[in-house]
Amino acid sequence: MNSDVLAFLISATLLIVYLIFSALTEMGTKIPWKNQNQDD
Repeated sequence: MNSDVLAFLISATLLIVYLIFSALTEMGTKIPWKNQNQDD
């Protein structure tokens, strides 16, 4: 594998993981049934 292809795969994977993580955390703060970090 070239380092170019490897670098692209790594950056793409990190980007996808970050997008999924941010989407999950944002949903977790907005959806009422998933309020494990709030006590009201």
